[in-house]
Amino acid sequence: MGARTSYKSKHREQILAILQENEKEHMTAGQILDELRARGIAIGVATIYRQLDRLVEEGAVNKYMVDAVTGACYEFKGEHGGESAYVHGKCEKCGKVVHIERRSVEAAMQSLSGSEGSGFELDCTRTLFYGICGDCRRHK
Repeated sequence: MGARTSYKSKHREQILAILQENEKEHMTAGQILDELRARGIAIGVATIYRQLDRLVEEGAVNKYMVDAVTGACYEFKGEHGGESAYVHGKCEKCGKVVHIERRSVEAAMQSLSGSEGSGFELDCTRTLFYGICGDCRRHK
């Protein structure tokens, strides 16, 4: 079989539109389902997962696991395309996922993948740092 081509369905476009509108957010399939239903769009959860898998395969959307409880999160790749401009951080207190500028961790990444490190190359679309977010630190 040849390379898989993009099949543009109405549901695919609706899901992609929600992810684009929430470009800086990380959404689960359940959150996407809730948003679609709030707009009066009848869709099944299996359809959402099928379309999300296709969007990930096509390279339009990133998929990553935040933890074993939350399940997969999805985000629109946006302007940065395949090369992520940030990595993700998850707050251990409130569970919020935030973007961390990739530049701010670039030295550590180079150390891991450069000649001085192990030659290991990080996949920034799947890298997750744990810590405490600014909001939780301010409320201490």
